Amino acid sequence: MHAKLISNINLNKICSSTLILLAFAIPVSTAATYIVLGIFLLFWILDNFKQPLKELTCIIKSNPVAMVGCAFFLMHLAGLFHTHANQEKILEAIQNGSKFLFMAMAMIYLKEEKNARAVLISFIGAMGLTLVLSYLIHISIVPGFIPVKGIPRDCYVFHDHIKHNTLMAFTVFVAAVLARSAKTLKARIPWAVFSCLALINVLFMVNGRTGHLIILVLLMYYFFSWGSRRKSIAAFFMTCLCIGLLSWTYPSNSLSTRARAVVNEIKTWKYGEPQPMGSSSGLRLEFYTNSLKLIKKSPFIGTGTGSFQASYRELIKDTGFKQSDNPHNEFLMAGVQFGLMGILVLLSFFFTQWRSAASLQKDEGILLARGLILTIMTACMVASPLQDSAEGWFFALMSATLFASQSQTRTFPEPYPST
Repeated sequence: MHAKLISNINLNKICSSTLILLAFAIPVSTAATYIVLGIFLLFWILDNFKQPLKELTCIIKSNPVAMVGCAFFLMHLAGLFHTHANQEKILEAIQNGSKFLFMAMAMIYLKEEKNARAVLISFIGAMGLTLVLSYLIHISIVPGFIPVKGIPRDCYVFHDHIKHNTLMAFTVFVAAVLARSAKTLKARIPWAVFSCLALINVLFMVNGRTGHLIILVLLMYYFFSWGSRRKSIAAFFMTCLCIGLLSWTYPSNSLSTRARAVVNEIKTWKYGEPQPMGSSSGLRLEFYTNSLKLIKKSPFIGTGTGSFQASYRELIKDTGFKQSDNPHNEFLMAGVQFGLMGILVLLSFFFTQWRSAASLQKDEGILLARGLILTIMTACMVASPLQDSAEGWFFALMSATLFASQSQTRTFPEPYPST
């Protein structure tokens, strides 16, 4: 009896420790992310071997976020019956859908606040390392033994500038929330400084426009979530003024140059005409309009799991439009694959998260949870983060971390018979 209890507890600790390690691996390395995921899956199976669905079913029944997430995963499985995608794209789509199942699997080990906190701190630690290296890239003194990808005028580190800025934008928000909730000035200042340095990194050092947009949304939510409306408006406009002054002082910064590029690309875009490869915004508008045509052709059940690339190729054949394997919009991706029902289920997932966040016990948890939702929803409107390994697994793990407390408590057998 004692050996069995110890074994259960050890496997539980291994799984929770693996999730903490995963939080550090996601911002740093795709290869490391999948290695850690493999280790987690192995020990999850060992821990749940005798009753593989008991814990998972309990989580799904008791946690609304897990329930709707699993519904979206099941939609990926249902889409297999009418897809015409090749095997590679089907497996890729199932893996993307499995991120929603992973949330429920991870929640088993993140219901304890100390584990959830450790995951969050581990992620912040990885982003802190990324931030330091980004600044070193900017001043061209990165040690040669550290593999980085960016250059001084575009200082992304381990992932491309879109992923870097998406993750760093959320880091700005997390550090700001932790600064707000700190009980002493001594604890508040380091988080505030960290948040400001990360904000500068996102806006002025890295060219990821998705991150720029996310920052605007998160800043609005952060300031307007304060109790005092007058103070929050004043703080928001003061922050915007500081950002504007920095942009004016350094006109060649990434925020200004990328914003001007977006305006020019949208101005030159014409409906129904192929866009040049250099026009990022023009290509997105091209993908959006063509994706809407695909949804219109099959509005109820879509074209099936993993079918976007094949369906899009068939639609644009002999038109001169550029080929793409995703529409750079998660809602359109769901609509093409699963019809209008896919869009509704995905929207209901985010709505369930937002509503569930209100029942979290601490104000800090509510802010972080809703900040995560705003981060990923904003990214979903201009990119396909759920299809990406870094952003997708980041969202899955953070969702499990921030919403696991709403699940039922796991119980172990008592070491001694009760008396």
